[in-house]
Amino acid sequence: MSRKSTASLSVVAIGAPVRLAAPSDLTADQAARWLAVVQSKPVDWFGPDSAPLLKEYVRAEAMCDLLALQIEAEIAGGEPGNLKALLDMRDKESKRLTSVATKLRLTQQSRYTPQAASTADKK
Repeated sequence: MSRKSTASLSVVAIGAPVRLAAPSDLTADQAARWLAVVQSKPVDWFGPDSAPLLKEYVRAEAMCDLLALQIEAEIAGGEPGNLKALLDMRDKESKRLTSVATKLRLTQQSRYTPQAASTADKK
């Protein structure tokens, strides 16, 4: 860890950092997911520039869960054609979810270089 300069130590921070608030256009479920993700990271992890991606992440996560419930219902007694369509939709949503999660640096893959991952795996 690098040492802080004398000048930076003489500056007093005003106000504590604030976590990114959920947009008002999210559903209650999506807002709860937003809060869970934001609270899982340090206060300064998400800035205002991350809000659009984070919004898409929680929407994709909610949609994956909804599609999973619909798939279970179809398996219990529905039309085979509907099942395939639902599986295709869930596959697309889960790909979108993982892509956005990586861009937001929520996944292990996005936090480690291959060398660092190898070192961590050996520990």
